[in-house]
Amino acid sequence: MAHTVFGLIDVQSGFMPASEGVRLGQPGFGELPVMEGDVILPLANQLLASAVANGLPLFTSQDWHPRASAHFADKPDYATTWPVHCIAGTAGAALHPDLVVPADTTAFLKGMEVLSNGADDTSYSAWNGATQHGQTLATYLADHQAQTVYLAGLALDYCVAYTALDILQKGGCRVVVIEDATRSVAQSTGVAMRTRLAQAGVTFCRVADAITVWQRGGR
Repeated sequence: MAHTVFGLIDVQSGFMPASEGVRLGQPGFGELPVMEGDVILPLANQLLASAVANGLPLFTSQDWHPRASAHFADKPDYATTWPVHCIAGTAGAALHPDLVVPADTTAFLKGMEVLSNGADDTSYSAWNGATQHGQTLATYLADHQAQTVYLAGLALDYCVAYTALDILQKGGCRVVVIEDATRSVAQSTGVAMRTRLAQAGVTFCRVADAITVWQRGGR
């Protein structure tokens, strides 16, 4: 599967329903809950396992915010400002504990800058993140000679979408969003963003379709 990459975006405890934390007996859940965010977990694990079995390079991304940032607001509008979530090093910023992520997966941390009021918020896209060693997603994709990038994760209308657009427009790769392995913050923004992605040239598939293509060695 040379030249095809799979990326799992922001499947973090802070984006899960608070009930998940109760189930697991762990803190950090429900900071910024994405409705049905937990539903994608078994699908994400299927995709991770298939990617490994079929030789796809893997990456994950995580919000890794400073505690003080204009990204947050006491009265968030859930469009440009948000409740405090996924603070660097906290339980809410961790990937969901049910995810089975291979040890050699490359992890990109994003949203690490202290955002000032009125500044451009670049925290949504994994394109603007970096590994702990300073590697960017741009260099990662170039190193793997990526031609097609499949994406899943949270949330479709923000971090998945902005990552997809950047990979498409800045990285020059074909981008496929695995839509049943994503969920949106809100239905209205999810529908609008899906239209925007399609108009930009992003394509969509389902988990079963992606796995079938990967097994056949195609793109």
